[in-house]
Amino acid sequence: MLPWRREEHPTGIDKFRGILVAIGDNPMDEAVVKFACWLTKGTKTPIYAVHVIEMPWTEPVDASPDEDVSIRADKVLERAQAIADSIGARIDLDLLQARTAGTAIVDEATARDCDLIVVGLPYKRKHGEYYMGTTIPYILEHAPMKVIVLRGTQS
Repeated sequence: MLPWRREEHPTGIDKFRGILVAIGDNPMDEAVVKFACWLTKGTKTPIYAVHVIEMPWTEPVDASPDEDVSIRADKVLERAQAIADSIGARIDLDLLQARTAGTAIVDEATARDCDLIVVGLPYKRKHGEYYMGTTIPYILEHAPMKVIVLRGTQS
């Protein structure tokens, strides 16, 4: 997984105050949850998993999302809980509503005093070019803490 063992890492990788895991209903969700659980194994570091429902600008940000969007979001969080449970890790889940996911993720990590954000990036192309979307570049630019991006494999 990593080229170093956790206990040998020079930055004290097992001394995080908190890790925020962004789950986005994509193929990388399982990997980011397992990775965060691995990083915190044997520690009391809390893991916070968040899923963000991006609300359209035409609706109030606190409006109730469509029922199918809510059901899908609940299933995403349930899958994250099941993954953590299968590993024997504790994870706190939260569903957020915001205009943009990147802003919500950075704000939540800051509010929870996390010093690491873990996000997954499925490998995708748009118009023949590798495409990262807008959320991860926003997080990488604006997060005041460390960020680990797990990129999926090419299809």
